[in-house]
Amino acid sequence: MAPLPHNNTAIYYLDYTVDAREHTLEVRFDGAVSPAAFGASIGGLFVDNLANLDLLTVLGVRHQVQGSNVSNPVTSGIEGNTYGSGVAGADNVPKYINFIGRSSGGRRVRMMIFGYKGAISTWRLTTAENAGVSAGVARMNAASGLYLAIDAVEPLWYPYANVGFNAYWQRKARA
Repeated sequence: MAPLPHNNTAIYYLDYTVDAREHTLEVRFDGAVSPAAFGASIGGLFVDNLANLDLLTVLGVRHQVQGSNVSNPVTSGIEGNTYGSGVAGADNVPKYINFIGRSSGGRRVRMMIFGYKGAISTWRLTTAENAGVSAGVARMNAASGLYLAIDAVEPLWYPYANVGFNAYWQRKARA
């Protein structure tokens, strides 16, 4: 399958901090979803997963139109909001929860959120065993024009979320 350009869709970037580290979450959309609608949906996803997340603070939201390589700040209504609880030590810095899906065009999509604070036993949380994952997957599957794959098609989000350690942040924690 031929690669598509990164700017094939419009993108919202959500900048946040968790465990004293800054991260950016990227969400593709059809260009018609307002910043307020995006803020309500992604804020709801964080609320769904309060029990799974360390304290996370939203720094800001940026918007990039389809075909552009420039993003600009927008007001979504969740800037400054906090989600989750507790502050983990250096051991939890590389931990993440990762939602995965696939579009009907065959393009894989994932959304990784740093700050996962649960146990890592099977490396996967299913919708049957974790209420936050169940609500989050249902929210993303029900969203219209939001959480798209790079081919601008709404994916089917799988009934689980992977959990693990990010190698980059693991090396940074060792330093």
